[in-house]
Amino acid sequence: MKKSLAESAWQTVCWFDIFGQPVNAEEIHRFLFGAKASQKDVKKVLAKDSRIGKSFGFYFPRGRSALILKSCAHHHRAEKLWMEALRHRFIFRLTPFLKLAAVGNTLAMGWPEKNSDIDLLVVAEKNRLFTTRFFLTLFTQIFGMRRSGRKIAGRFCLSFFLAENSLNLEKIKIGRDDPYLAFWIATLVPIYGKGEEFFAANGWVKKYFPNLKLPAIQKKIRQKTFLERVLNRKLGDFLERVLRNWQLTRAQRKQKNRGKNAVIISEKILKFHETDQRKEFLEQWKKRVNSKSVMRK
Repeated sequence: MKKSLAESAWQTVCWFDIFGQPVNAEEIHRFLFGAKASQKDVKKVLAKDSRIGKSFGFYFPRGRSALILKSCAHHHRAEKLWMEALRHRFIFRLTPFLKLAAVGNTLAMGWPEKNSDIDLLVVAEKNRLFTTRFFLTLFTQIFGMRRSGRKIAGRFCLSFFLAENSLNLEKIKIGRDDPYLAFWIATLVPIYGKGEEFFAANGWVKKYFPNLKLPAIQKKIRQKTFLERVLNRKLGDFLERVLRNWQLTRAQRKQKNRGKNAVIISEKILKFHETDQRKEFLEQWKKRVNSKSVMRK
């Protein structure tokens, strides 16, 4: 059964409320769940829905206006983190076989906390995933930007690597319905390389967000780095095999202590998140959507 526009708008407001965030009309339109509509029509249904409050251009479940102050603090922190991330883009240029580095999670979504790190999705050239990971880890360590131990705030979290021939993440959905994964992909912000091919491979997210505009694929020429020229053939193949065996052995030992969906280890995908809250987010969202009175956090 097709959802009404009002119900889609309510679902979107409830989705942002899970994370304690008010949301403006532009964002509601962009991330409108399961419906295609103009921004004008979205604003009309928002104005008529008694479940939704509005203040200073932000929408939220009625009774949650205090979220606006929290949102202002998040934006202030986000500005500082973006400056730090962009200031260290040179690290990605140094890293061989790196095709894309994109910021994800709380910074990309716009609500980093006081001690937030800078989560990255990294795409590497095929057959060079482990070489890319090794050098990126090395360079971020040298320049003091690698998250480790208690050194977290404002540092790069190298927790998600993909080979360029394994870009479609639909295969790692937690089930038939995985709105957080779709939202995470939709909010990624490339800061090095082009994201067109990645977004094209994940066009399925538009089933969740029909209004979302994905970038068109553009042909591009990228100059090879010095390390890429040196490691492009047999020497590079040898190093990749050595690094693959070493990294997979270490990763598999760590996997035993983490959740099933939190860690994915293969020759094309390396995902090392401490926890995976996708199922929890889905359950919270459904409760909010179906509840007559919004839950207090």
